[in-house]
Amino acid sequence: MKKLLYILIALLFVSSAQAQDTPISEANDFYQKGEYDKAIKSYEFVLETHIEAPEIYFNLANSYYKTGQIAPAILNYERAKLLSPEDEDIQYNLKMAQAHVLDKLEVLPELFVKRWVSGIRNAFSADLWSYLSIGLFFLCLLFGCFYLYSNKVGLKKAGFFFAGVCFLLSVLTYSFASKKTEEITDRKYAIIFSPSVTIKGSPDVSGTELFLLHEGTKVKVTEQLGDWLNIQLSDGNKGWLKKEDIEMI
Repeated sequence: MKKLLYILIALLFVSSAQAQDTPISEANDFYQKGEYDKAIKSYEFVLETHIEAPEIYFNLANSYYKTGQIAPAILNYERAKLLSPEDEDIQYNLKMAQAHVLDKLEVLPELFVKRWVSGIRNAFSADLWSYLSIGLFFLCLLFGCFYLYSNKVGLKKAGFFFAGVCFLLSVLTYSFASKKTEEITDRKYAIIFSPSVTIKGSPDVSGTELFLLHEGTKVKVTEQLGDWLNIQLSDGNKGWLKKEDIEMI
């Protein structure tokens, strides 16, 4: 009787896993067959069930790009990049999509140190930085044991030195993981979705018209006032637009 019960439970788990995997498999089938409109609907359905993965966003972005929808393609490439910043295919396809955007914005120069630190932090995902931080902390404890319990002066000195180094690196990688997690959970960047939008000097329809932006342009949201958002561009320009004109990354 117990044996039969175990078999029934196993079958239940297998059927449950297969049912969960069906929407993703269906979307992948449409994508591989080149039926991109159907693939878009299927991938969007999967994302509505709160299942996220860089591969899903990447294939969805490719499907949008293949159907000539540049703004949604850029949006989903950016989302894929957040989850997998080291993926070269995502970076390359994102640049290809950005080449179709009408607005060519200059990027304000950053301090070398800030740019260097950002480059290191963006080299890996939040999960990988977390694993490195945990691993380095355990190494810190290991070298600490050498320092506390070794009878040899050389081992005690080496243990103290390497324990300190591993501790500092553990704190550093933890800060990288926290920053990457914050970027994923507290998203501040968005993509313009309207064909064109006039940026205002104040959050109202009668505000001074500052400049024009087009779909696909990436902006940073710095403030919200009702249905209006204050945005900043990579060249430093700021202004207000309606919330309905953008989609948060």
